[in-house]
Amino acid sequence: MYDMDAAESSGATLREMETRQRPRGRRRQRRRHSLLAIAAFLAVVVGGGCATYQQVTVPELPPQQRVRMRLAAEELARNIAFASGSQGHLNGRFVEARGDSAVFVLTSSTGFSQVVLPVDAILQLERREAAQGRSFLLSVGLVGGVAALAYFGFEGSQGSDTGGDEDSVDALVPLVRFTIPVGR
Repeated sequence: MYDMDAAESSGATLREMETRQRPRGRRRQRRRHSLLAIAAFLAVVVGGGCATYQQVTVPELPPQQRVRMRLAAEELARNIAFASGSQGHLNGRFVEARGDSAVFVLTSSTGFSQVVLPVDAILQLERREAAQGRSFLLSVGLVGGVAALAYFGFEGSQGSDTGGDEDSVDALVPLVRFTIPVGR
């Protein structure tokens, strides 16, 4: 709320007083944007992967172990539908070893298939393990980001009652809404 007596005594008009007070809102908005940018950056850095890969051999794998592998050219050509990335890695699960071959269930975004691969055609084999530290940090970052969004989204400015006389009213319109279910 603006004090008309103060405006008259200082020689300032109401419009001049409004423009003097706007930068404070801009600073707050810049602060929000910088905090959101920092939160997004941390989420990307921390969430760079919630799994690690350890190089192993076929005899070291337990059944149902998630794996990533690189195959020789002829085997890759037969299973190209399951290749991902520019390096041609295949993702799947180890089923069992059969002498000089191994059984895997290869997966992709569109399907899966059980295949028998010769052990000598597997150029690189990596076991996927959950990175619990990264997963925890990612969870903390996401919860903190949601809390920051909620705080800044619901933060009101005190004394911003315009009385309905102004032409435009600044309003925060949420682009995304989060609902957090609370158990009984």
